[in-house]
Amino acid sequence: MLIIHLGFSGFPKGMASVQRTLLTFKGLKEAGATPLIINKISHHQYPDNKKVRLFNGIPYVNTSHYNSKPVSFLKRNLNKLSGYCGELILLYKRRKTIDTAILYSNYFLEYPYYFILSRILGFKIIIQYVEMFSSIPERNSYFTKINDKLIDRYICSFCDGLIVISDYLGKHVQSIEVNKPMVKIPANSDFSKFDIIPASNSGEYLMYCGTINYEEIIEFIITLFAKLKENNQYTGSLLLIISGLHENNWMKLHSFINTISFKNDIIIKSNISNSELLKDYKGADLLIIPLRNKLQDIARFPHKIGEYTAARRPILSTNLGEIKFYFNDGISAILADNYSIESYYEKLSAIISSKQQLNEIGMEGYNIGLRNFDYKIQGKQLKEFIDHL
Repeated sequence: MLIIHLGFSGFPKGMASVQRTLLTFKGLKEAGATPLIINKISHHQYPDNKKVRLFNGIPYVNTSHYNSKPVSFLKRNLNKLSGYCGELILLYKRRKTIDTAILYSNYFLEYPYYFILSRILGFKIIIQYVEMFSSIPERNSYFTKINDKLIDRYICSFCDGLIVISDYLGKHVQSIEVNKPMVKIPANSDFSKFDIIPASNSGEYLMYCGTINYEEIIEFIITLFAKLKENNQYTGSLLLIISGLHENNWMKLHSFINTISFKNDIIIKSNISNSELLKDYKGADLLIIPLRNKLQDIARFPHKIGEYTAARRPILSTNLGEIKFYFNDGISAILADNYSIESYYEKLSAIISSKQQLNEIGMEGYNIGLRNFDYKIQGKQLKEFIDHL
């Protein structure tokens, strides 16, 4: 059974979407399927023009003419066109062996395009539905808003089934087409990877990992940390692992940090290796993932939660959305009643000094993660879903 990835390009480098795709296809491989990931657009630089490569045991193919991203505007766009053509040729050649395609895209026009191809070439198509696109405030240009509303309204029309990341998205799918087949696959993680990595010995620290696009949330975390320090509730530092190139947000963040009296206790890292990231996860006193009482956060399920549980460290978040279906406050996570500095501070100040309690919560969170977020278990579940479509 050949199962292919269609949609976004850039594998194997990238953040949550790439990691989710990698673990989805690794899980399918463990369950007995043959995976193939297709990149139709060149996003990276390669030293050669080799089209087919292997990453963590998963084969991927670049279908554009130039393997590396061209510098000139004209060549880049011609290369994109060649990528679509190369992908179409590949799909035609492999039409007798492809069983299912998993589509992961935030461009509406790709949904009818790939659905028509699936009907012509004779394979099933499943959509990864991980965001309520129309609820994301950053996607605010006129045409993007139209694109996102079309996805959220007509997503069921262009597939044989869906992978939803949360109960909210599952209910949304049912409100559009009540009998549409779907399977819920929440955050995923490779728990075995964490077992072979030692914890960082960099002293006491709280930690957040995310992108600079969430600058508002980063400021929230810094404010919470400063309040803990001001009231002598915590003696350690704050470690922020931040990715992304949004220059205005970086400027705002640095300006904000300069107003904090404990700025010397705030450490920022970017572009670190995966092994260093896992070490930092495992060495933290606490791993922070604030969720806001907004539709965007209620509908999604952050990929980081899977990684956080695998590190066996306690999670600090808000008791809303998908997270409340898995975790219990004070037992398997630390969950504030609402997204406010006061609520988060109240929860933390009552527990931050008890290393034993933090360790127990972290371990219970790990057990929940192992049962629900391990990519191997999810791979079997997804393979069974595909088999019955």
